Formats: sequence, C-alpha cells, structure tokens
Amino acid sequence: MPRTLAALEQRLELLETRYAQLEERQKWVERIFESYGIRGLWLSPAKASPLLGVSRDRIMAEIERAEKLRIFEKPSDAEYGVHYRNIQDPSVETSTWQVHVANFDRLLMIPPDQRLIP
Repeated sequence: MPRTLAALEQRLELLETRYAQLEERQKWVERIFESYGIRGLWLSPAKASPLLGVSRDRIMAEIERAEKLRIFEKPSDAEYGVHYRNIQDPSVETSTWQVHVANFDRLLMIPPDQRLIP
C-alpha cells in the first residue's frame, strides 16, 4: 500500500490530535492523584497498596526479602533504587520505605515460578 505525502500528513495530523488528547487526560489523572495526596511514582507502601492491589504487608515482605538478598549480594527481582528505596532521615534509625509504583507493579506480575527466590 503506497503512502502519499498527503496521506502521511493526514495521519500525522490525526496522531498529533490524539497525542494532545492523551496529554489532557494525563493532566486530569495527575490532578486526581494529587487530590489524594499522591505526587509522583515513589510512594509509601501504605499509599502504594491500593494502587497495586496488594496489602502493605505484601509490599513490605517483598522489600524485606530484597534487602536480605542485597545485603548478601545475591540476585533478586526487586532492585534497590528501581523498585524500592529508603528515604530515611540519617538521624533516625527507622527505615522510611518507598516503592516505585510502576516498576513494583511489573515486579508483582512476574509469575511465581519465574521469580529469583533462593
């Protein structure tokens, strides 16, 4: 099917319109998230839990498992700085965990038989 310049220009115009519509939708979704106190993709396990559809305890179990493996330099599906991070104040002993919602969701989608669990 040969593409003419006119057909390509028409297709480009359509794509630009759809792109603008998607940008508007994204802005709307971001406003909705902000109204619930969610800004950005790094969230506490408590805030990430309803978005990911798993309990806070499940998220913490994944983090704890990954941290044990990281300490012993063993491979893990969950990577520090990619799937989870600790933003704790250096003067406080308690960890302040956050998960990257999009990356953590991909982690949760790995079938159990394909997980790197020693």
